[in-house]
Amino acid sequence: MLKTIVFAYDGSTECRNALEEGISLAARFNATCHLLAVVPAPPAMAIVAGPLPGGLLEKETADIQEILDKGVSHFRECGLNVTGAVRMWEDPNEAIADFAGEIGADLVIVGHRRRSALDRWWRGSVGHSLLDQLPCSLYVAMPRSAEDG
Repeated sequence: MLKTIVFAYDGSTECRNALEEGISLAARFNATCHLLAVVPAPPAMAIVAGPLPGGLLEKETADIQEILDKGVSHFRECGLNVTGAVRMWEDPNEAIADFAGEIGADLVIVGHRRRSALDRWWRGSVGHSLLDQLPCSLYVAMPRSAEDG
């Protein structure tokens, strides 16, 4: 039984598609939903080099908070119980896994972005990396093709 679902959300098309798939799943189980946005922490070298440009981190956090608030509003319009959280973390995978463990999630939902094998090797894959870190199940929402409508 799915009681608690975490949605990794950054406002991208892939994440919006995952939200739509997850909303119907959450509604079916009357699950409590948590939208999690991760703001990348500044790299250690940037901190050592000196202060970040004025307000850069605050602006990035405000931007992601606005995106998150829109997602939360959409869930509420669908009649679902939802909360939103922003975490600053160097590794999004660790942030998602930590948050899922903290709240006792039954499922984490992420969107999938189709990329080349080289790009996936170079940049890594959130979904793939989460498999070994999560304390619960993982649902990867696949992108819709133009023919799917």
